[in-house]
Amino acid sequence: MGRRTWIKIYCDKWLRGTLREDTLETRGAWVDLLAMAGDSAFSEDGVIQVSPGVGLTDEQIASILRVGISVWLTAKERLLNTARIGIDGHNVIKIVNWHNYQSEYERQKPSRERKKLMIPNPKSSDIRFGKFWELYPRKEARVKAEQAFKSLNPSEKLLEIILADIVLKRKSEAWQKDGGKYIPLPASYLRGKRWEDETNKEVSNGADRRHPEEKYYTDPNSYRLPVILSTDPAILKLHEDLKGEKPHPPDG
Repeated sequence: MGRRTWIKIYCDKWLRGTLREDTLETRGAWVDLLAMAGDSAFSEDGVIQVSPGVGLTDEQIASILRVGISVWLTAKERLLNTARIGIDGHNVIKIVNWHNYQSEYERQKPSRERKKLMIPNPKSSDIRFGKFWELYPRKEARVKAEQAFKSLNPSEKLLEIILADIVLKRKSEAWQKDGGKYIPLPASYLRGKRWEDETNKEVSNGADRRHPEEKYYTDPNSYRLPVILSTDPAILKLHEDLKGEKPHPPDG
């Protein structure tokens, strides 16, 4: 019942079936009739009428199809002879076997209705965003943050990673400095995927407890080769071979 938004065409039958024996005008008229039957606001699907029990005149149908009256009459005769349509005394056209060929629309109807209802889900984006917002220390630009969160649409696993990262960063020196002045806006955090940042191995008081040989910096003259803080001859020799010049051991 009611108007449809689409109809189904079987590609194999359309391209290689008996329909291919018809003229282009008849095939075009057939597809238009299928669309008109699906678009009908009256009675059951598969029926073409302007009101219950009242059909269109041949002139009206030819006008809708944008063809001459003779083209429509020829196509109508062919469609009647091949038992694709039936026409009653009031010129109401019925597509034969409509429900057999167009049942897919009805089969998908429950799914379409569920989408319309938009029943809230316990794991909906709103609820998951609430967890993020509650934990994130900088409460600014919530609308933009919600938009960024919905665009990201994190899975439950990713949300756990994000929340764990926030807990860790809240203890960091960078986020605690100057009363949280350098904490990024929540939308910037999400859009920039800041939980993927490679940060120093830092404890909550900001002290770096890495072994001295684990620290390194990038020498601007070394084509981005790290200067290894080591006195090991093998490491120095490797660095020399790669760079083309002898590196200087660290002072002290």
